[in-house]
Amino acid sequence: MDKKKRIWIGTGVCLVLAVGCGIGFLAAYGNSDEVTYREVQAEYGELTVGLEESGNVTVGTTEQTFDLDLSAYTGGSTDSFSWGQGGGIFQGMGGTGSSGSSSSSSRNLVIEEVLISEGQEIAEGEPIYRLTEESINTIREELSSDVSDAEVTLAKTKTQKQMTDLTAKQDYETNVAYGTLADAEYQNAVTKLTDTAAEIEEQIADINEELAELNTQLAESQAELETEKKVLENGEYVVSTTDIVSDAYGWITAENAREEAAAVVESLEDTIEETTDSILEKQKELAELEDSLTGAERDLELGKIDAQAQLDKRNLKYRTASEAYNVSVELSDFEADTAQADYDDARGKLDEFDAYLTDNVITAGYSGVVTEVSLEAGDTVNSGNTLLILNDYDEVTVTVSVEESDLANIREGDSVNVSVASYPDDDFTGVVEDIGESTYNSSTGTTYVEISVKLGGETSKLYEGMTAQITFITKETETVTYVSNRAIIRENGKSYVKKKEADGSISKQEVTTGFSDGVNVEIKEGLSEGDTVLIESKVSDS
Repeated sequence: MDKKKRIWIGTGVCLVLAVGCGIGFLAAYGNSDEVTYREVQAEYGELTVGLEESGNVTVGTTEQTFDLDLSAYTGGSTDSFSWGQGGGIFQGMGGTGSSGSSSSSSRNLVIEEVLISEGQEIAEGEPIYRLTEESINTIREELSSDVSDAEVTLAKTKTQKQMTDLTAKQDYETNVAYGTLADAEYQNAVTKLTDTAAEIEEQIADINEELAELNTQLAESQAELETEKKVLENGEYVVSTTDIVSDAYGWITAENAREEAAAVVESLEDTIEETTDSILEKQKELAELEDSLTGAERDLELGKIDAQAQLDKRNLKYRTASEAYNVSVELSDFEADTAQADYDDARGKLDEFDAYLTDNVITAGYSGVVTEVSLEAGDTVNSGNTLLILNDYDEVTVTVSVEESDLANIREGDSVNVSVASYPDDDFTGVVEDIGESTYNSSTGTTYVEISVKLGGETSKLYEGMTAQITFITKETETVTYVSNRAIIRENGKSYVKKKEADGSISKQEVTTGFSDGVNVEIKEGLSEGDTVLIESKVSDS
């Protein structure tokens, strides 16, 4: 089955064309149809191998609905809104909305007469329904009342807007001065606290400098003390080792040196003690100052918070006034725009109503053949009701069954070649629109897939159920000599073409055909590139 469907040899196409051509020849000799010819050339190039299947044409439908908006005007109610010192910007004005004339559900037109029937071919703009004059007049009055209500609301909203904008401006100007005073207060408070902390930092720096000097002095005294202690030790040693009897002078000299060294050591020890006491006092003072600095820094941070809070309080009315002004103006603008839009909408509904129902009739919005008339005399019509259903020639499809094994080169969106038996001289285009689910045929043991192809071209001439031949193009190509399928004549199992010779005469040339892509067919023998052949068409005298 797979090999038969692939058009490598083109047998299936040849049989179909042979039957068609045979009938054509019989018709040509059996009546007075006029025969015309079109010249085409045999070409040499790449011809794509295709998979050919047949199916029936399905014509889509278009639904025309009643798209007039008959809904009642309701307006937009505005709740009380207050901001700033001016109080409610809409206080005393009430809502901007209107209750409307009636509910939209009660607004219906009534069919007086149906002007079309199923199977009738109609053109866009033709009358399809006549409406009762009473129902038209009733709704026109209600739509006119809506316009009046919307106009009153619009004028009222514009007045509200003027009042709102004036109040917002006054509130803003009253509170705008708070910002300057608050900034000055904040800066003064922060500066004072900052100066206090800076003064303590200077004192700490001075004490640290004094401590550095005392520590240097202490270190020098301690070093000198160590030196003098060694001198004292040497003097004591000399005194202890000198005989006062035999060397009285030496002993006296040594004793004097020892006493002098002892006095220096004692003095240095007193100095070190005093210096140490001074260092302890300075360290205590430094600790106290550091505690004071910590407190001052804490006070500074807290002071900044307090000052910022005060600044925020001072600026609150200013900021609130600014925001209130913007919000109030924007809200009043929104209300005014909404009221204007409501008025425009009500006015537009009335104008559209009058334009849509010329001479009390509803007209067709599309051209085509009526497949369903949805209403009858006495029925009511409202927005969204279906009026009729027509053929939709923008949605013409052909569905074919393809063996699952042939799907390798078929994808959604692929272009296909299309030929319709009823119009052999017309070209149609096709695109794979949908590849359906697979189904198993138990009798043949084969799995098939339904493929939907959307047709293009002059589809308005097609009818439901016509036979169409779909050729799916595979990715395989061959470089061959080929001509149009329509040039081939089938007789007694052989293929021929009408060839135009160089002298203008016409001869019947036998050819050997190969595979076809659904439009052109391979010529294995009988023609060369550039040869001119004729495509025959018939035009009936009747």
